[in-house]
Amino acid sequence: MFQFLVFIRPCALQAQQFLAARGPRKLNTVLAAVFCAAASSSAHAGRPMATDDAAVLDEGACQLETWTEHSSALNTSWLNPSCNPFGSTEFALGAAHQQDRRDSSANTALMSWQVKHLLRTYDDQQTGFAIATGGQHARASGDNETFIKGIATLPLQGENLLAHLNAGGIRQRDQRGGNYRGTWGMALDAEVSAGTRVSIETFGVTSTGTNWQLGLRRELIPGRLQLDASIGSPFGRWPQERIVTLGLVFVTPSLKR
Repeated sequence: MFQFLVFIRPCALQAQQFLAARGPRKLNTVLAAVFCAAASSSAHAGRPMATDDAAVLDEGACQLETWTEHSSALNTSWLNPSCNPFGSTEFALGAAHQQDRRDSSANTALMSWQVKHLLRTYDDQQTGFAIATGGQHARASGDNETFIKGIATLPLQGENLLAHLNAGGIRQRDQRGGNYRGTWGMALDAEVSAGTRVSIETFGVTSTGTNWQLGLRRELIPGRLQLDASIGSPFGRWPQERIVTLGLVFVTPSLKR
């Protein structure tokens, strides 16, 4: 799964927030602080959430996430394959094409990676823990980020209602040097019907503002194919910086079975 809190998303809400505030020439200065990933089961957090969960793919399984993000400033398309070859550790490698909507020639290629290790599985009664590290690189400018974060998943009402908590740090580097910042995320993740879950979350990078997001995911083929969508923005910036995503997740059976 590929999610950095803010994360480096991934899902590039922080990058889009920065871009909207400072203009397209800063497109690669601050990359997404959150990476998003998709689930291997209906209760598994992932796309379209920005906040990560304490779970990994089944041992021997792989998945492919594909999604698009749209804001007033950017259109971004992602492909993100990931696999769990050993049982407790998941590896992800992603690529994106990002276009400035105000300048059709301002295209940017992004590369991202993440390694996530499960420390303890969560269940109906037990809190789960994981740790993740990763990064993102913009080919045109050479700007990049690396991060590390801790992850906890708390069962509030079994798997019907889960809370996910993320906390960590990120180093952002560009031509002018580097800086270190804290990252955080909090999410509620609820089952509303069989195969359908909704989420509400808030997340951010210290000194760059706070974001909110609502998400919906629906299993079209249980455990194998998921459709998801989200909408959100930085707090107080809805008209200028709202972000909409739409994605699909494909999960393979375990190759070790």
